[in-house]
Amino acid sequence: MGKLKAIQIGVGGFGASWLELLSTNEKIELVAVVDQQSESLQKAMDLTDLGPSHVFTSFQEAIERVEADFVLIVTPPTTHKLLAEQAIKAGLHVMMEKPLTDTTEEAQELLAFTKQYDFKVMVSQNYRWNPQIQTIKQLLAAGSIGTIEYADYYFNKATHFGGWRDQYEEILLQDMAIHHFDILRYLLSDEAVTIQATSSRPSWSWFKGNPHADAAITFSEGVQVHYRGRWAGKGKKTGWNGDIRLVGDKGAIELIDDHVLLYQGEEDTPEEIPLIKTPASDRMISLDAFIQSIIEDTIPPTSIEDNIKSLQLTWAAIKSSKTGERIRL
Repeated sequence: MGKLKAIQIGVGGFGASWLELLSTNEKIELVAVVDQQSESLQKAMDLTDLGPSHVFTSFQEAIERVEADFVLIVTPPTTHKLLAEQAIKAGLHVMMEKPLTDTTEEAQELLAFTKQYDFKVMVSQNYRWNPQIQTIKQLLAAGSIGTIEYADYYFNKATHFGGWRDQYEEILLQDMAIHHFDILRYLLSDEAVTIQATSSRPSWSWFKGNPHADAAITFSEGVQVHYRGRWAGKGKKTGWNGDIRLVGDKGAIELIDDHVLLYQGEEDTPEEIPLIKTPASDRMISLDAFIQSIIEDTIPPTSIEDNIKSLQLTWAAIKSSKTGERIRL
């Protein structure tokens, strides 16, 4: 099989960094880009070898004029469902930035739609492929801390985005916590069954909505998780993965400042575990996994079927924060 031909939708801002990944992946040929902003299209031409006949303001026009195998969607979540359906109808596989869609209802509708076709649909949950998370996953697989009984998760950043993110009602839960909830699902190899959450907006916040949230999550095997997220935080900041503590009957694993620490038995002094050397950046690994799923006709690791569970947990947290109820998934 030759190179897979790709169309990227959304090339401004974060999309520009995806352009570089597509352009440097040896298994991909970037054949077109789509964006509503002329300046973004000009920048895309500057960053790639695409000429004016391969940049479009309309996705429909792009798929009519250019032959492709898949589309990468890097646009606001409100557009994901319609763009994905349009791509699938045109015979294209779909990879998109998280979150899958803007609501769980849209996600269920899109999932039902995709089941009518034989195309790959994957969400890039790139944090799974970080060296830190892969190192912890390996330690858990080796039984280093035995059976996990509880976990603590803390995230603290102060990030100024501007644009559509600043307008979200529940910006932390909608746009950031889904990474952390997906990490928990991945590390625990389990699904959440209940969640109770609160969210808030500190007086100094530049976000219109709530950038802070706390949640108590119970997984089906009984693991209790306390999650605290701060996106207009003060004081010492965490890495993007956050700080994680997983506690089992034989010890504990901590991720602190992106260092993986292993406590065994009753020891108070940890061993710092060297990080796994990953073959590429986390998003490139995610992209490669999607490409391999097309080539080998397998289910991608963060397929729509899997990722909808992270999205459902996110929206259950939002519902709980509004109603004060403990939500059963």
